[in-house]
Amino acid sequence: MESSSWMGGLLRACDWISKLAYLNLLWLGFTVVGFGVFGFAPATVAMFTILRKWIMGESSHAIFPLFLSVYKSEFKKANILWSCLLVSALFMYVDLVLINSMQGILHYMFLTFFVIAFITMLMITMYIFPVYVHFKGSVLHYFKSAILLGASFPGRTILMMLSVGTGGFVSILFPGVGILFFGSGISFALMYFSFSIFKTKLENTK
Repeated sequence: MESSSWMGGLLRACDWISKLAYLNLLWLGFTVVGFGVFGFAPATVAMFTILRKWIMGESSHAIFPLFLSVYKSEFKKANILWSCLLVSALFMYVDLVLINSMQGILHYMFLTFFVIAFITMLMITMYIFPVYVHFKGSVLHYFKSAILLGASFPGRTILMMLSVGTGGFVSILFPGVGILFFGSGISFALMYFSFSIFKTKLENTK
């Protein structure tokens, strides 16, 4: 009985590993198909959509057809969302350059504001795609929800930050692992923690 249970667990682990690797390769491939900048957002939305279904226990869907369908249907809206993120990041970069040119008390005062804005932007970046695939709404709604969730659940937000940092560190140390699991591995962690928050909020409203 123990041997059978152990083998079952091993097979499930191998299944998850192979699916995550395949999903990551699809994500990379469709990002390239969209010339990088235009392909990244819809490919990421497609990846998060599939990860959400897996986490919810819906694993019967064929991966490639679902990925392709979401990629095409969400191409425009996902790129609008991505453009907003890029513009926000550009403004933050310009702000940092200006802050570094300041001296004295002004430098430290605006640097404090920048750090707060940077943490807020980091929360938005981590939550925006899980929120996008789980809820229906406007781009502004996604941004507001991402900030609210990140601030309301600091413990899980920190765990998400640690997951991103760990995933990036491992991918730098082992590039082969990064090619197979960087996108899907980090996205799985973000979707997992986000979905646990969605469930918590749902239970609290009952």
